[in-house]
Amino acid sequence: MRTVNLFILVLIGIASTQCSTNTAIDTPYHVELNVNELGIHVSPTLYGAFFEDLNYSLDGGIAAQLVQNSTFESFNLSDKIENIEYPREGDNPNDPEKNIYGWTPIAKGGAVGVCRLVSDRETMMMNKNSRYCVRYTIRNAGTGDLHGYGIAANGWGITPYGGRPGNNYYSLNTQSPSMPIDGNTSYNLTLYLRGASYSGNVKVFLEDDKGNINSNLIEFRITDQWQKYTGALKALRKEDCRMAIVGDAVGTFYLDYVTLIPEASVLWKNGAAGGLRKDLMEALEKLNPKFLRFPGGCASEGASKDRMLFWKETVGPREERIGSMNFWGYWATHHIGFYEYFCMAEQLNAEPIPVILSGVSSLAKGSTYYVAPINTPEDIQAFKDLYVKDALDLIEFCNGDVSTEWGAKRAAMGHPEPFNLKYLALGNEQSGDRYWDRFDIIYNAVTAKYPNIKMITMGSYRSAGSDFDDNYRRVDSKYPNTIVDEHYYQRAEWFLTNTHRYNPDAVRGREGHTYDRSKPTRVFIGEYATSNSNNTMWAAVVEAAYGTSVERNSDMVVLTAYAPLYCKAGYNKWNTNLIWFDNRGLWRSTSYYYQKLFFNNVGDRILGDTPILNIATNTADTTLFTSPTINSGTGEIFYKVVNTDSIAKQTTITLNGAKRITYQATMEYITAEDKNVKNQKQYPATTELTANTNLKQGTLSYDEAVTPQTLELGTVSRAFEVTFPMYSVCVIKLKPVKK
Repeated sequence: MRTVNLFILVLIGIASTQCSTNTAIDTPYHVELNVNELGIHVSPTLYGAFFEDLNYSLDGGIAAQLVQNSTFESFNLSDKIENIEYPREGDNPNDPEKNIYGWTPIAKGGAVGVCRLVSDRETMMMNKNSRYCVRYTIRNAGTGDLHGYGIAANGWGITPYGGRPGNNYYSLNTQSPSMPIDGNTSYNLTLYLRGASYSGNVKVFLEDDKGNINSNLIEFRITDQWQKYTGALKALRKEDCRMAIVGDAVGTFYLDYVTLIPEASVLWKNGAAGGLRKDLMEALEKLNPKFLRFPGGCASEGASKDRMLFWKETVGPREERIGSMNFWGYWATHHIGFYEYFCMAEQLNAEPIPVILSGVSSLAKGSTYYVAPINTPEDIQAFKDLYVKDALDLIEFCNGDVSTEWGAKRAAMGHPEPFNLKYLALGNEQSGDRYWDRFDIIYNAVTAKYPNIKMITMGSYRSAGSDFDDNYRRVDSKYPNTIVDEHYYQRAEWFLTNTHRYNPDAVRGREGHTYDRSKPTRVFIGEYATSNSNNTMWAAVVEAAYGTSVERNSDMVVLTAYAPLYCKAGYNKWNTNLIWFDNRGLWRSTSYYYQKLFFNNVGDRILGDTPILNIATNTADTTLFTSPTINSGTGEIFYKVVNTDSIAKQTTITLNGAKRITYQATMEYITAEDKNVKNQKQYPATTELTANTNLKQGTLSYDEAVTPQTLELGTVSRAFEVTFPMYSVCVIKLKPVKK
C-alpha cells in the first residue's frame, strides 16, 4: 500500500489551492460539481446492517458466552424426548464422537466415573423446556491436592478450512481447549446443580491443554434440589483453556445450564446489550448503521414446522428459553434473543427491523417447508391465534407501556422504556399464494391496530424473474404503501452493468413498469453481495460502483444492507461476508471498508454534477462511478468516486457556484494494485497440516492488506486536482472554511 500512496503524492504534488475556473485544464480528466444545484433527498436510513445467525456468527461469535452446548441440547441424537443415556454402556469415553457434544471427560488424581446425558423427566431441571441434563456417577474420587471426576467445557473451537468433504461444513464438537481466556480477567460463572446420593463438593476451574490450572478454584456444596450457583473465575494468564466441572467424592449428582461470560468491562458497551463480544460489535458500530435487520434471512423462518423460529421463545430468563436447530444446521441456544437484538439496535442508534414468521417456513429447504393451513374457519382462527398474535404481541413488546402484558415483560427484562419499533418484516424470500394469502391476514391485522408501523414485504431472492414480477404485481395492486425487500447475490459483472437499475426511467422487471416515485412503494435492498467473490478488492470496487447509483436513487431505495455480516473462519456456509473472525481476532473485509467510507460520508441531498470526462476523447469515462452529496445544513460536500480501471485517473474538479467559498479538502480511500487481494485469512486445509501442528486461536495474523488511507488536499476553491488510484473507492470531503 505504501507504493500506491507515494504514487498518488507524486501525481498530485501539493494540492492545488484557490484555482480559478478559467485555469486551463491540464489533467487527463475533468468533472464539474454544481454546488448550488440540489437534487433528491438522500434517505436518512439508506445504510444499515443485516444480522443473520449464520456462519456461527451468534453462538461462538458475537455472543460473549464461552460455553458451547451450555444447555446440553446440542447433539446428534433423536429430537424426541425419551429415556436415554449417552454415551451408552460400552462406548469408549475417549472417543470424541461419543462424548457429550463440546465437552470432554476429565479425571484428576486417578478418579474414575462416567458422565452421561440423561432425559429422565424426574431428573430434569425446573425449566420445563430442558430436555437433557448430565448425570455424574463417580466410582472413585481419586487422590491428591486436586482430585475428582467430571467433564470440561472446551468452548467454541476452530476448524481447518476444507477439513471435511464439501469444504464448508458445520461441526463444533470441539475436544480441545479453545476458550480464548485473557490473563487478569474475571469470568462470571452460572450453573445449575442437584445432588442425588452425593455428599462431596463440585469444583470448577480453568485449565490449559496440558492440564495446568489457569484460574482460582470455586467449590460448591450442593443439595438434593436443583439450585442455581454462581461465581467468578479469575484467569492467571492469556491461554486457550477449558472449564472443568468435577465432583470430588463418590456418588451421583446432576448438572445443567452452564454459562461463562467475561466481566462487563471487556464486553461491548459494558454488557448493555446482553453480553456481546467487544471487537466484533465495535467493528459494526464504526460502520454507523442506521438500521439493524435481524435475525435472518432463512434463519428467521426455519427449515420446517419443528424448526420455525418464534420470537417469544427467545425472550425471558435465559435458562428458560427454548433452543432450536438453526436453519443452517447447528444448534441455536437463543442466549442472545429478540430482546438483546433490540438492545443491540438501540446501542447502535439504529432502527430495529425484526423479521418474523408469515406462517411459511423457508422455501429454500424444498420439500421440508411448512405452510400453516388456512383452509377452514377453524384453520384461520388458529392462524390468527398464533401468527397474527405473535406479530401484534411483538409490537406491544417493543412499543407498549408497562401497563400492557408484553410491555410489562419487556420492563421485567430491564427495559421499561419502549423500543419505538417503526418497521416490521413478514417472511423472507417468499412468493406465491402460500405466502401472500397469509401475509394478507397478518398485514390487515397489524395495519388496523398499528397504522404507523411500516410493513416490509418481499420482492424476490433474485434480481428478476417470474417470482419478482408476481410479487411486485401483488404489491402494486394491494400493498402499495409497503417497502419491498429485494435480495440478490450476483457476479461482479452484473453490478457494473446494472447501475441504471433504480433510475426513474428504468424498467422494473419484465412487465414494463418503472420504479415509480409518484407511488408510495419504496425499496429495501435487504441482502446483496458479489457471489463467490470471497471478498476480494474487486468485489468491493464493483459493489461500491453499484452503490453510487443506489445513493443517487435513494428517493426510491430507502434501505440497503450487505449480507452476510459475520463469518467464523473455517465455518463459512457463505464465502462473501463483511467481517471474518475467530475467537481471538477479526478481519474486516475490503467490502467492509468501502461501506465504512460510504456509511460515514453522506449528505442529505444529491448534488448536480457532470460525468467525469476524458479530455482526449471528449467522452464520459465509463470506468468511473460517482455520487456527490451535500449536507444542506453545514455545506459540507461528500464526493464519492469509484475507479474500476487498472490505471489511476488524474482529474480536475471544478466547483461551480462556489466562487466565494473556500473548502478544507481531504480524500479517504481504499485501493490495491492487485484486484484479487483480500483481508481475511483462513486456517490451513487439513491436507496441509501435520500431526504435530498445534492449531490454536490467534495463530493467524490479523493484519489487513487493504485499509482506508487519508490524503490531506489542503484548502481549495473553485477548482483543484486529485488522482483517483487504480481499483479504488474514494470519498473527497470538502468542508467550508469559516472566515
